[in-house]
Amino acid sequence: MYGYLLFSHLAGLMVWVGAILAVIVMLFMLKSQLGKPEANSLSKRIISVFSRFAHPSAFVVLVSGVIMIIQLDMGSDKPFWLDMMEKAGGTIILLFLIVVGIMGGKLKKRLQAAASTSVSISSYVTSLAISLIAILAVVLIVSLKL
Repeated sequence: MYGYLLFSHLAGLMVWVGAILAVIVMLFMLKSQLGKPEANSLSKRIISVFSRFAHPSAFVVLVSGVIMIIQLDMGSDKPFWLDMMEKAGGTIILLFLIVVGIMGGKLKKRLQAAASTSVSISSYVTSLAISLIAILAVVLIVSLKL
């Protein structure tokens, strides 16, 4: 069981980080063309597809991580890296799901309403970049087992 959970945890992490990186690159490339109906529609679809991949994979990472930590049954004597993964990782996932979900929904509505006007996507891309940096920081600490 632990092997399947570890696989789903790592696979979910790869999909989550890959989706964030892909949407940052795509929206950054579309930034100069925003304001055209085609670019606004494409941006809206990119955000929708991103949400379909990133949010479920983040949830899989959270659930599989919680179950694996429960199975370890270490009590309060956990090493720093495991405590960091549990607390910081869980907090980042929950904040990601809430903040990016709300911001993405609002941005999709603004892109839908603005047929030929430019819409600012910089706050959404910035929040994704901050999420990516936080995720990679937790992965680095856990990988180094500090």
